[in-house]
Amino acid sequence: MDNIKKAQIIRIISLFGIIAGVFYFLHIILGKIYYNGYDPLSQAISDLTALSSPSKKVASILSFIYGVFNIIFVIGFYKFFKGKINKTISFGSGVFCIMALISFLGYTFFPLSEAGYAGTFQDIMHVFVTVAVVVFTIITIILFSIGFLKTKNYKYIGIISIIAFIFLITGAILINILPNEYFGLAERINVYTVIIYTGILSLWMNRYINKNGVRTNVA
Repeated sequence: MDNIKKAQIIRIISLFGIIAGVFYFLHIILGKIYYNGYDPLSQAISDLTALSSPSKKVASILSFIYGVFNIIFVIGFYKFFKGKINKTISFGSGVFCIMALISFLGYTFFPLSEAGYAGTFQDIMHVFVTVAVVVFTIITIILFSIGFLKTKNYKYIGIISIIAFIFLITGAILINILPNEYFGLAERINVYTVIIYTGILSLWMNRYINKNGVRTNVA
């Protein structure tokens, strides 16, 4: 593969984070349409893809497409920035990959058995996957915050990472202190933060490639 084709492929992949986000929000919007009575303020997003959910088919398809685009973007992000800028960002990119893989495989194989939490093995594994995703997401954002703040030209991504971290912590606190009828709202603070943050990284990667090409190691 010549360098021009390689650059074109990487440039396209750099936008997959945004495309993934579009499909994620589509799975929520259309899922709600197919799930009569769904309450986004109180219900988890995972209720839309629960095995007994009336929106399972359409929401699961869109969620799967989101996962595919997201995985390709995150792996592309890791491979492209491995050895570039600084070691902290490279390591953070690797953790980012682990988080995305756990999320994609975990939620694909272990959707909720039904809306809410029924306590089945399926539900227990779903919660386990969620905890793992949250932990790796927090580690990723902390590493990106540190790594980007070390740079000369990309400190603003470090600041955005800190803001994302604050939103994640805020969402986690609200999940534990708000009454159950607002669980969905608190959860969405966390989930939407990750989706939007990934989209920002996607835009930044595309801009980085357009400005620096595919070989530069200069921060």
